[in-house]
Amino acid sequence: MRALKRPEGINVVPLIDVMLVLLAIVLTISTFVASGAIKLDLPKAASAQTKPVDKIEIALNENGEIYWNGTPVTQEQLITKIKELNQDSSVSVRGDKKAFLSDFIFILDQLKLQKIDKISIITKRDI
Repeated sequence: MRALKRPEGINVVPLIDVMLVLLAIVLTISTFVASGAIKLDLPKAASAQTKPVDKIEIALNENGEIYWNGTPVTQEQLITKIKELNQDSSVSVRGDKKAFLSDFIFILDQLKLQKIDKISIITKRDI
């Protein structure tokens, strides 16, 4: 007579693996959803001020001429205008592809000396 084998049961290890992956996904998604979930109605104050942020565009043409928001400036005038900027200012720099690299580096160097970090270099999209 043959001995009857006892059923081994269900292997739960793969089930636990799947559940842990699902838990990780739920926790990750919930952090993104919760970040914008706090609704606030801020109080008003008569002394509240908004801090103006300058948006500046500096352009460099192929002849080495520098333009500050469309107005031609010399290198000395550029240095003076950059020193007047707020450190939170956003500066866009556009340079002609035929312009000298040294002129372009001069502009970037002056911005970095004044600790202006929000610098965008404008290029044309190559399609």
